[in-house]
Amino acid sequence: MRATEAVRTALIAILLGGVFGCRPSTTQTPSSEAVAAQASAGAADTQPVASDKPIPVKAYINVSSGCQEPTVDLLKRMAGQNPRLQLDLIDFGQPEGSRRWRADGFSCMTILINGHNTVTYGPRGNRQIVSFQFPPGFQWALQDLEGALKGALDGTVYYGAEAGATRVESRMPTLRITSRESVINGKKVGEVVINGQVAIRLRTTFDGLPPLQRAEQAAARLKRAIAMPGFHPSGIRVGKVTDGVALIASDKVLAIADAPQATLLNTTPEKLAQGWASALRKALAAATASQ
Repeated sequence: MRATEAVRTALIAILLGGVFGCRPSTTQTPSSEAVAAQASAGAADTQPVASDKPIPVKAYINVSSGCQEPTVDLLKRMAGQNPRLQLDLIDFGQPEGSRRWRADGFSCMTILINGHNTVTYGPRGNRQIVSFQFPPGFQWALQDLEGALKGALDGTVYYGAEAGATRVESRMPTLRITSRESVINGKKVGEVVINGQVAIRLRTTFDGLPPLQRAEQAAARLKRAIAMPGFHPSGIRVGKVTDGVALIASDKVLAIADAPQATLLNTTPEKLAQGWASALRKALAAATASQ
């Protein structure tokens, strides 16, 4: 890995925090797992070989957060259909999984295929180099993971960076962000929809804006946030403001969870905003999974 790439990766690891687990590791001595993974990110090191041997797949994912359900579902489905894929799912959202994750020398969501997180897959003339670090939507998508696993099974995958192949830099999906009005229990609500999936539902008037106008405003702000350089779902957060708890993306306030709507739903503004954030991350993950 060139020095500039190493610096870039380090900066990204610091920025992608929270549920995605991309934060600096306190591990001082990398394990054999981490050393092998780091080696695979550089020059190609292993020729593709067809074999009937088992293929270990270690996936360090914050399963408990619920934000990576499409990734987990894909891994489980493919392992269930192909007994040679020996899936070891490490949930670093749980104490034991977090211990293993750190002990193995990782600090971000990482998937190892036969000990490598960087592989080359695809047909001749369209070979793709992909590194399975950070969540999908940043530098890989679910079709990359599925293609790499199929390549491992049929012996066409190259463990490392194959000369002449194209490195995948970004897989952020095309997002269709819209707003609409719906009726629930006889009441009009405003909804922010991402690729057909409801991400935010607004039920009350706030700051003079009825639900639909609030949804239109939130959708417009979300589009601007996603268009900003470096946007990633890990940047979605909540924060207290004067009138409630704000849903924030790329430092833009998308909507405010206020007391009237929270009371209507028998919850608190904090929990309401957290629910929006979770639903928004899941909608973005689902959009990635569908492309």
